[in-house]
Amino acid sequence: MSAEFVDWQDGDLTVVVNDEEQYSIWPADRPLPAGWREAGYAGKKAECLDFIKRVWVDMRPLSLRKLLEDVGRTDTEPPVAEVAEPDDDSQDLVSFLSAGDHPVEVVVRNRGVPWQELKAGLDRGFLLIKFTDTRGGTEIGVRLDPAACKPAAASLAEGSGSVHLEGTLTLDYTPVRCVADVKLDTLEGSGRLFRQ
Repeated sequence: MSAEFVDWQDGDLTVVVNDEEQYSIWPADRPLPAGWREAGYAGKKAECLDFIKRVWVDMRPLSLRKLLEDVGRTDTEPPVAEVAEPDDDSQDLVSFLSAGDHPVEVVVRNRGVPWQELKAGLDRGFLLIKFTDTRGGTEIGVRLDPAACKPAAASLAEGSGSVHLEGTLTLDYTPVRCVADVKLDTLEGSGRLFRQ
């Protein structure tokens, strides 16, 4: 084993970031590698990783985010909806989800504070919303309409209240608008689709 080995568990570390806004940790007593700069936080490994988890909410490299903004998009293409069918086999999925309100939940993939993940999705302009009353649940990627998404007696800073969400997608080759009202503390609520 090299004499340069450092036990990063116990050593003092600093959080570093590169020009693509990607984060990492580095021993505080070593010169920074080329292309990296200090991100303004230092501590033990667990503390540094917690800091990174809080601040690095969009894992896409900066160059990709800029490219997508330049072409008028704020995220990659929404994922194709999971194959799910309404409980009533006589109805197609779009018709089923357009007939009245359905229970929904906002899907978050990270283990951070759920309402902060929702806020990050609002800032990105894209959320995954799951209609839970279909077989297996139907998870759809919704490109949000910023003018229509409003906190309804909500405090995004504290994670209380609810938020109104609206956005568009294509489901089963049908352009639709998704409308949902979700509580910030549980990320659950009700929603429906409208054909466009």
